[in-house]
Amino acid sequence: MTNSSYFCSETMPSTRKISIVPLMAVSFISMLGYGIVLPSLVYVVQTFHGSNFLYGALGASYSACQFIGAPMLGKLSDRFGRKRILFLSVFGSAVAWVLFIVAFRLPMTMMGTFTTSMTGAVSITLPMLCIFIARSFDGLTAGDVSVANAYVADVTAHEERKADFGKMGVAGNLGFILGPALAGILGQTPLGLNLPIYLALGTSIFGLLLIVFVLPESRPRNVKKNVESVSAQNILGHGPKESYEPEKPAKMTLRKALRMDHIPLLLAIYFVFFLAFSLFVASMPLYATESLHWSITETGIFFSVLSIVIVITEGPILTSFNKRASAEALTIWGTFIVVLSYISLLVPSPVFAYAAAVLYALGNGLMWPSFLSLLSDRAGENQGYIQGLGNSAGALASIAGLLVGGILFTAMKGGVFIVPAALVAIVFGMTFWLRR
Repeated sequence: MTNSSYFCSETMPSTRKISIVPLMAVSFISMLGYGIVLPSLVYVVQTFHGSNFLYGALGASYSACQFIGAPMLGKLSDRFGRKRILFLSVFGSAVAWVLFIVAFRLPMTMMGTFTTSMTGAVSITLPMLCIFIARSFDGLTAGDVSVANAYVADVTAHEERKADFGKMGVAGNLGFILGPALAGILGQTPLGLNLPIYLALGTSIFGLLLIVFVLPESRPRNVKKNVESVSAQNILGHGPKESYEPEKPAKMTLRKALRMDHIPLLLAIYFVFFLAFSLFVASMPLYATESLHWSITETGIFFSVLSIVIVITEGPILTSFNKRASAEALTIWGTFIVVLSYISLLVPSPVFAYAAAVLYALGNGLMWPSFLSLLSDRAGENQGYIQGLGNSAGALASIAGLLVGGILFTAMKGGVFIVPAALVAIVFGMTFWLRR
């Protein structure tokens, strides 16, 4: 056969065990880049004369495009394999960082201004517009989380998934520990905010090399025979090798997904939890600069401490609890601890801020890997699509949270954290339904 869509082979194994170590390295690099940019972004917006509203809108533009791209990339990974789509996703991040670098070299040309009672006066400069384009493109190709989760589900047995999602969390959060710390250190050099962006680009390029040369494909495509008859030569082993045509996976739709057991509930939890998290992400850097008067270095240290506790939680602590508690129980009580963390932020003090970081990291470290394990268990053979839907639910929540977060902080200051606390309290109630 000359058609490239066919594979000539005598046998093709239906399953195989693949190490997730290369994928953990890719996750580490991806989160390293994100961690570098997160504490820097508010200062980038301020450099280009942006407002709190524009800071939230910048995050929302990423999430809006992720909402479109994540399920599409997840579905493509079900059909064409995880490796190709992971490459596409990381390549999109590299292009975005290049656009960031370009933005720092553009003239400070005013592109437009507007004023509303909700947003106040908003000015958009040419560099700010370029950064919006960069974040939007990065969001459109940001399927790496859902595809990576589907990859883990491909290569791990049911009883190993909680632990392996925990390992992925550890790898990602190790990157997130180093990222903000590097941003704080590099941001104080003569190159200022340019150097962290260069480093983020370098991590994306290295991630691409890992995917191409180290990461194996996790999902060998199912095959079916494409022969009409079997001859005596075939039986005796002297005939031509049989050719096989890859089977296409059954078409999955949103309606079918919402009819699956527990999937609507899990997606609702995904959405509300991410809405609260997005309000936290939008408000915390503003809270750090305006209420606590922290520098970029101090803000970076805060996020690094938060990530260190998450790594400890998702490593030895989660491993210990996995032997004693179900995924449902860990999801429930982890969510409760996250509620306490947001409540702690209502006291405007560095001590309470770090107490909140420890509580959030502990709760999230117990809850999130366990929740992803539940979502993966219910997804069945449609890992890429269901994980993509979850990613889209999170992206949709982020659009709302990041847009509203800056506005709410302007109106409520530190009191804004009562909103994510209330939202996660709702999630806490919803998680009890998982026991059914």
